[in-house]
Amino acid sequence: MELGIDVFVKKYLPEFRGLQIGLVTNATGVSSDMRRNIDLFLENGLKVVKLFGPEHGVFGAAPDGEKLSDFIDPKYGIPVYSLYGEKLRPTEDMLKGIDVLVYDIQDVGLRFYTYIYTMIYCMEECAKYGVRFVVLDRPDPLSCKIEGPVVKKEFESFVGGYGLALRYGMTPGELAKYVNAAFRIGADLCVIEMEDYEPSLFYDEAGLLWNTPSPNLPSLEHTILYEGFCLLEGVNVSVGRGTVHPFKYIGAPWIDSERFYREIKKLSPAGVVFRERVFLPAAFKLQNKPCYGLEFFVTDRREIKPLHLAVDVISTLRRIHPDDFRWDSYFHGDNERYHFDLLIGDDFYRKAIEDGALSKDFEQIWESESEQFENIIGKFRIY
Repeated sequence: MELGIDVFVKKYLPEFRGLQIGLVTNATGVSSDMRRNIDLFLENGLKVVKLFGPEHGVFGAAPDGEKLSDFIDPKYGIPVYSLYGEKLRPTEDMLKGIDVLVYDIQDVGLRFYTYIYTMIYCMEECAKYGVRFVVLDRPDPLSCKIEGPVVKKEFESFVGGYGLALRYGMTPGELAKYVNAAFRIGADLCVIEMEDYEPSLFYDEAGLLWNTPSPNLPSLEHTILYEGFCLLEGVNVSVGRGTVHPFKYIGAPWIDSERFYREIKKLSPAGVVFRERVFLPAAFKLQNKPCYGLEFFVTDRREIKPLHLAVDVISTLRRIHPDDFRWDSYFHGDNERYHFDLLIGDDFYRKAIEDGALSKDFEQIWESESEQFENIIGKFRIY
């Protein structure tokens, strides 16, 4: 198959020669043979005048949540603007002198991954200031399957918005088309489509080498588990950030790992096996504290239900450790808000878990919302 960047270089160069180009990218912005997009642009006579970086920066190396500053790229001498620092959107001044803004970043197909909001915000600002917006399309590494609840309006944030299902099942280009039309953004949008792409395939099944999209998703297995275990970042456990296996480890100093193992084993989750594990996060939550918990291994990527597994893990930990388990919260004015609610897109699930609910109690809701979301976005599918 050929990625959007491959097709762009093969077919679209004449259309863009002579234009002032801004490029929104990071370390994933490479061709199918691992050549950087900016190198391909410059070698073929295109004029890249500004670079823009999302969370983790243009090099994809900054830690999770770290605010980044603007700088001059040491290799190209091109200004680099951070879209994950003081500003999350390109300003009018940043877009000044640009004829077209090109977006080329690998996504992971999950609505709490911030790159998609950088893309959408860029598209919105381009519409406002009359700049053409181009998306070089890339695969959904999780096989374009839709799963999970749809984010509710009052819980929208930079980790969930635009009416998306949790696993939204679209490529970046399809997502851009959906948002541009459904939310009447009015951008001059062009999607450079991939060729010979089969959306039902996982990333490696398409013959592509895993190109780490951010520091804590070092493999496809970690990304599959991330669909569910990102929700555990809303409670007082470590998800393995600061270890070699983020989103494969779940633990905390207060967990009885033997009992935790037994209780999860009773639920017989599909497509996954697990073992007791002690780990020591070198950074992030519970840094340098011994964490007792479990390590998870994906055995069948099409059978595993990471969202169900995560909800059951949370519900189990709350039940067996009622005195130690906590929801992570913060205050917005006088109102206490919960990070878990923002990640899952509603406060209904947290309240239901507090009443003892397991994932099986949500299956019909998730299936119904997934079907409704597919009906909405179906006309924007390209492949």
